[in-house]
Amino acid sequence: MYKQLNIDKIIEIIHTLSLRIEDRFPQADLLNVSNELNELAIKSKASNAKLAKPYILIRIALVLLIVIASASIVYTLFMLRFDDSLLTVQNFITVSEAFLNETITIGFAFYFLYKFEDFIKQKKILTALQELRTIAHIIDLHQLTKDPTHILAEKTKHSPKREFTKAEVSRYLIYCSEMLSLTSKVAATYAFNNKDEMILNTIHDIEVLCSTLSSKIWQKIELNKVLK
Repeated sequence: MYKQLNIDKIIEIIHTLSLRIEDRFPQADLLNVSNELNELAIKSKASNAKLAKPYILIRIALVLLIVIASASIVYTLFMLRFDDSLLTVQNFITVSEAFLNETITIGFAFYFLYKFEDFIKQKKILTALQELRTIAHIIDLHQLTKDPTHILAEKTKHSPKREFTKAEVSRYLIYCSEMLSLTSKVAATYAFNNKDEMILNTIHDIEVLCSTLSSKIWQKIELNKVLK
């Protein structure tokens, strides 16, 4: 029951978070980021469902290659005529080399088709994970100017606008932290039943990135509590 992430629940939580942001900050760009994250979560559900299915055309091509290769080997053996000339070392080496080259070529073709499906799926997942990594950085950009210590420094003409109250700053930062956590959860849905080392490492990197950025945000939240 609790052995895998429920993407439907994650989508529901992200949607609710978007509504919460809209209630408090209807004009903030953070709402657009949250909606984008929701779209990526919905996209991940469809992608994971599609990626779980085999690519029929590639499987058919692999089966056809096996049949053709097997038929070719049987035909070659059937047509081969053994005579005394094959007993010479030179002819034996020539025939053996030709047979070995054909076997290696067929083996490479088998391996390519066998791995081709995994390669296509890997590329699609890595593209989706890159989108999630990007949105994590975008969330971080939105929290950069929400600095509680601005009350301790004098404003300059290039200082960012400070439109939020102290309570609103904390709430805004909490929403950013929640979005980062949900971003890592969406990324983690691609890990289920996946043994590709590159994909698993990429997911781990996103989780570390989101955790690190969230920790930085919570330092701001705690600082905001003590400042007056």
